[in-house]
Amino acid sequence: MNLNTEYLIIVDKELSEAFFQMCDSVEAFYKLLNKSDPDIVISGKQIEYQKESKFSISVKTNKVKGKQQRFFYVKITFVGEDTDVDKYVMLLKSIRGIAYRSGGQPETLWDDVSLYYSQKAYLLVNKIENLMRKLITYFMLTNIGKDWLTQTSPDIVIDAIEKSKRKQYIDVLHQIDFIHLGDFLFKPYHIKDPKELFSLISNAKTQDDLKIEELKVFEAKSNWEKYFSKIVECTDEYIDNRWKSLYELRCKVAHNALLNKDEYERINRLVNEIEIPLEKAIDNLDKVQVPQEEKEQVAENVVGSINTLFGEFVQAWKLFETTLKNVEREYGITQEKYHTIIHTLELLREKEVIDDDYCRDSLELMRFRNQVVHESRIDFTENMIRNQLSKLDYLTKTLQRSWKEEIYNAIVQLGGEASLAEIYGFIETHSTRTLPKTWQATVRYILQIFCSDTDSYKGGDDIFNHKGRGKWGIKQRNT
Repeated sequence: MNLNTEYLIIVDKELSEAFFQMCDSVEAFYKLLNKSDPDIVISGKQIEYQKESKFSISVKTNKVKGKQQRFFYVKITFVGEDTDVDKYVMLLKSIRGIAYRSGGQPETLWDDVSLYYSQKAYLLVNKIENLMRKLITYFMLTNIGKDWLTQTSPDIVIDAIEKSKRKQYIDVLHQIDFIHLGDFLFKPYHIKDPKELFSLISNAKTQDDLKIEELKVFEAKSNWEKYFSKIVECTDEYIDNRWKSLYELRCKVAHNALLNKDEYERINRLVNEIEIPLEKAIDNLDKVQVPQEEKEQVAENVVGSINTLFGEFVQAWKLFETTLKNVEREYGITQEKYHTIIHTLELLREKEVIDDDYCRDSLELMRFRNQVVHESRIDFTENMIRNQLSKLDYLTKTLQRSWKEEIYNAIVQLGGEASLAEIYGFIETHSTRTLPKTWQATVRYILQIFCSDTDSYKGGDDIFNHKGRGKWGIKQRNT
């Protein structure tokens, strides 16, 4: 193995006149090295260190043109085995130290030692990075299923894969940055929307109405804590801290920054400390069970790690789902403990809370969401994702602008009592929403389900007062 290290040492007369005047030749430089460190002995083109190791040395010197400065170009060459590199590193450190202490300014022109340690470190980092991908892929495919991931490579690559009869399910994980691989396992997230917790507390009349087990499901936990902590005696914090530390060192390797022996040894130690729990997790994956109701959240968590914009869309979709449930609950039309988003949209359309256009746009966004979450589509452009985010934001805000509040405010503005025709006219003039063809029927429906004077009232808010003959008023509200 050959290693070359080259230094350019600048000596400025103003900063170190003694160094500049007395060390004016190659021979004088050699004497400075030997006098400053007795372990250094130079003979011809050979430099011996600690009477054990010998290396080649070449030095050139001259004055810097137009400056009161002198430079020394120093090249030291190592030829030997890995076991002898430490002595070479110690010699280099000694030479740099002598230059500094004498008033010189050594600059590294070439550093094969750093390259040597970077290459060794790269193999370690690459190994642990792929081990992490292996664990995530193994976990996802065996617990969530392969539908969360489809091949999205260019056609020429897809053709090659088809011909080789292999499916590269791990490809998408190579799109994820090193640090975000750790996020998938170690970043806590909520399975249930915290807003539902506030609703639960608000609706509780006594402490007995709040069950500890119901409250615990709102706690944010990482995938490691939920699925691996019981089979691996290691906390997510332990691995996460080491993963983040390794990321900082990995960046030095990736960006060709100088890497020294201490940093390499730290990388080696971190990799070993991370590898043990990851290997144990892989060996015990058959013991991991993801409940059916949590699979969607796990898949969404992966998507958020793949792409920040995907993560924003997933969070916006969750808000949309929560808003849909709130509207469904508000109008008292929930028929089952749980049903699909499609069923919810159909129920709201039947009650004319939303129109056909709103339902169609919602279903298109749901298809986009499913492509992102279940097919791990990574070929969407940023503009495409932002466009879908904008549509989703509009649909959510439209739902949040409750018909109940809009009708209530209309009657207030009309003096606290108004005919249906007056209410229609006010809404048609002042509403910020796009009014569907059936909006007047929706107004009549909302007036009736929130008025205890009518047969349509099913309980809940009682805020409208039927005055008879198409006249409507409002009642005093507590909210």
